[in-house]
Amino acid sequence: MTVALVIRPRFDDATSYSFDWCQEVVDMLKLKGFDVIDLAEKDATRENFEEQVKTSNPQLIVFYNHGSEEGLVAQHGGEYVIDKKNDELLSGREIYTMACSWGADGGIDAWKKGAKAVWCYVQAFAFTTEAIEEFKTFANCGLKFKLEGKSWEESLQHAKEKAKELAQKLVEVGKYIASVLLQKDADALRCYTEKNPPEARCLFRKVAIKLFGAKLGWRITLKQTLGWFMFGVGYGLTWHDLWSEIISPVGNPYRIHGGYIGLIMILISFIILATEQVSQWSR
Repeated sequence: MTVALVIRPRFDDATSYSFDWCQEVVDMLKLKGFDVIDLAEKDATRENFEEQVKTSNPQLIVFYNHGSEEGLVAQHGGEYVIDKKNDELLSGREIYTMACSWGADGGIDAWKKGAKAVWCYVQAFAFTTEAIEEFKTFANCGLKFKLEGKSWEESLQHAKEKAKELAQKLVEVGKYIASVLLQKDADALRCYTEKNPPEARCLFRKVAIKLFGAKLGWRITLKQTLGWFMFGVGYGLTWHDLWSEIISPVGNPYRIHGGYIGLIMILISFIILATEQVSQWSR
């Protein structure tokens, strides 16, 4: 039986609404035959999340609550359930979240570390109490579409279309602010998959993706690029100088040999690449 791990803290007004919305998700999963582990309220902690991932091996992880670019917030808001220090646990799994802003950075990092699919938002998820049912419908519809057999990419498209439909209905009944907010939520919605990778914001990342493709381009770092560049130049200078000495051994003994510069660059590149690798291992 496929295991779904649901995480839904509740400790303020906003999380009370998302907590209730998530109950529909829990019911949908059970109806589809999932073995649901529900980390609700006091159980929605970092320790419980890490333990359940290691012992239950869930293929789907659902999170409803506060979030930021750095992580997804645990019960009482004192720490993150998931952040860059433990999101390698998401590798090989599908992630569905209803949380503010995580998709702008943390969700990308989770995808880079091997998550199969990351459903997330790159900005704040805003809603009004005058249209609770409409926001609930939108928040849950992506997973509903996926459980009906659609791909994640198709589910994303259908969710955005659903948002337009709901926003138009809100306009028709005079709930203009709710309509605008719901459409902004839809604009902030992302689903990162192998077929639908994140969009790069910085020039370096755009170039890396262009040169190496999305899979490698998102994983390579600026330090790695600098290190390999210096290694290549240093290696070339060293061999060029060696070849020059072989074909013309007599020369100015006091000149600065290119090989010296090349060896120094190789040494520096080694230090850069080694420290970057150690930094990744320690995350």
